[in-house]
Amino acid sequence: MPRNLQTIPGKAIMRIIFTLLALLLLPLAAVAQDFGRLVAQVALQPLPEAETPDIDLLLRTQWKAYYNAGGPHGFFRDQVRAGRIDLNEDGRAELFILIDSPAWVSAKGQPLLVAGWTSRGWAPIGWSFADSDSVFVTSERIDGWATIQTPTQALQRVGKGYQAIDRR
Repeated sequence: MPRNLQTIPGKAIMRIIFTLLALLLLPLAAVAQDFGRLVAQVALQPLPEAETPDIDLLLRTQWKAYYNAGGPHGFFRDQVRAGRIDLNEDGRAELFILIDSPAWVSAKGQPLLVAGWTSRGWAPIGWSFADSDSVFVTSERIDGWATIQTPTQALQRVGKGYQAIDRR
């Protein structure tokens, strides 16, 4: 043990270490945001083999140049996962779409679209990144709408849609 530490009692050394650790971790605690506890996982499953005209229309609209297209970023039905969960407890489930294609993987995950049903079909209400087993609804509610959490982002209700907030 170094000489200057030999004169400091063991309990004092431990207090100094804990104080230094607390000072180092304090900035992390200041930026960490609590989005509530996880209450449900959104089950993102492959699209059924039978046609899903409403989902296909959404995919063609949002990824016009890529859905059912070749090329380095093209993807097909078998590379799409979908799930439904009611985010505002109105009895109608919102739709979650995840592009599960290696060409679409980023540092934040794969593209995730959240859509709500309208008289004209599905309409986007939020965008994020995730993977197929990491999308959760939390206990936090804003204007009656649940917050959505992925490994890298949280989606909170703002106005008529969701805003993505980076978690890292």
